[in-house]
Parts: sequence; structure tokens; C-alpha cells
Amino acid sequence: MKTPSKNLQKIKELEKGWKQTQADFENYRKRAEAQTFELVQMSNADFMTKITPVLDNFRRAFAFRHAHAPENDKWISGVKQIEKQLEDILISEGLEKITAGPKTKFDPAIHEAISCEENDKIPTDHIIAEVESGWIFNNKVLKPAKVRVSKGKKS
Repeated sequence: MKTPSKNLQKIKELEKGWKQTQADFENYRKRAEAQTFELVQMSNADFMTKITPVLDNFRRAFAFRHAHAPENDKWISGVKQIEKQLEDILISEGLEKITAGPKTKFDPAIHEAISCEENDKIPTDHIIAEVESGWIFNNKVLKPAKVRVSKGKKS
């Protein structure tokens, strides 16, 4: 027959094991939650990477339109609204457009230089023009902005 102190010791051991199992399960639950969240974020980033070229194609179409269609065309205006709606949806989901306007300082972390050109008006290492949009999602660059960069005044 066990003594009360041995029973008490056994109860304490079982309680300690139970608490450890409970803590281990809580840690497992948190890890599983974090992994699920990360998987969803990766899936969203993959979707964003696939859909952002559509916005670039809208912009290319509108650049072409300026040379070939009347400015007040209602159909073109409607398509422009569709582009804006798509961009607004993506932005509401966390997509951010990379700033790459003229005279913006070139940053290799978010910009991809597709050419370096002499330019009398724009200082060295500043953007002359954006060729393709760049995008950030969840603080990660999905696609750098493709830009033309100034190498300063002609010698």
C-alpha cells in the first residue's frame, strides 16, 4: 500500500506532465495557425503576381489609345473604370504600387533599371520614366518597377 506522501508525489508528477502536454499542445496550435496564415499569404502573393501584369496591359492599351482613338470615347472611359476597379480591389487586399515617377531617386531594392541614359534635366541616379509598374505585397517586393535611369548631363 502506498503512503500518502508517495500518492501526493505521483499526483504532482501527473499534474506536471499534464501541464507540459497542455503547453506543448498550445505551442503546436500556435505554430499550425502561423503556418496556415503564411500559406494563405504565399497563395495571395502568388495570385497578385499573376494578376498585376493585367494592370500593365491596361496601361499599355491606354498609351496606344492616345495615338489612335478620340479622347471622349465612352467605351474607352468604361474600360478605364474597369482598370481602376481592379487596381482598387488589389490595393484593398494589401497590394502597394512602387513609386517610380520621374525624378524619383533610383533604389535597386525596388527598381530594376532597364536602361541608363544621359539626361540634361534629371540628376544622376534618378528615374527618367517608368516602363512597367512595380508592386509590393506584405512588405515584400513582388515585382520591381522597371525604369529608365539618368546618368546625368551629357559630357
